[in-house]
Amino acid sequence: MNIEKTIKDSLINFNGKVAIYYDDLKGNIIKINEKEKYNAASCIKIFILVELFNQIKNDKINRNLELIYLDKHHVNGSGVLQYLSKGIKLPILDVATLMMIISDNVATNMLIDFLGIENINNTIENIGCKDTKLYSKFKSVEDEVFSETTAYDYYLIWKKLNNYELFDKEITQEIIDIIKNQKYQEMVGDGIDKIYKEVDKPVVNYMVTKSGKYQSVRNDGGIVSTKYGNYIFVIFIKDFKDENYLNDEYVYNQGRKISNIIFNKFIRRENI
Repeated sequence: MNIEKTIKDSLINFNGKVAIYYDDLKGNIIKINEKEKYNAASCIKIFILVELFNQIKNDKINRNLELIYLDKHHVNGSGVLQYLSKGIKLPILDVATLMMIISDNVATNMLIDFLGIENINNTIENIGCKDTKLYSKFKSVEDEVFSETTAYDYYLIWKKLNNYELFDKEITQEIIDIIKNQKYQEMVGDGIDKIYKEVDKPVVNYMVTKSGKYQSVRNDGGIVSTKYGNYIFVIFIKDFKDENYLNDEYVYNQGRKISNIIFNKFIRRENI
């Protein structure tokens, strides 16, 4: 079975645009619309996390410092900090954890404000993600793009994290330990059957993924670690339509099906 053909066949009747990048880290790669720009939505948060640890590594900031939640950080959307009292102080690594595991938008704005958009974008460029850009903090508005990326760029940052190209093993493990507690598996994780994850001796060791959702954009991607090795899978979906207004289920089902195809092919250890 040709996995790329199977994936493309599954998209024939899908009403939306899909970009994919899959790498089994053994020479097998699938690329579909991987250079097309997408609204990054919350996927930009992995880049912000990398810049935080970049500044910690370079002794620009102390990992034990605290950030204060101010009026300028408030934004609607995902997360819990928007419902808490302004003026509270939180350790910066706790802020980063909230940003990653429950996709907290206020926490994201606190970090953007502290780290600096220019610094974040410089690190993005230094990583080699030429088509990724953070334009502003998150805002409580519609029809505005706060950041952009591509399936290739999103794959690249996960690959470099997986291969210890961004940090040493100690810092990389700290980052992985934060992200693997992610509460929103969306497409990549939810496409893998529970029997491979929720048993005494699972095939899946852990998943380190970050999804994003904004209007007609649903993104997901990251590292899937299994007892047979790791692979990286990114799927971005945009401009979808669903006459029954069941957008999330309609789109996520498509993404889960593709994730399932890829996972089952990987654990059979077959070439694509």
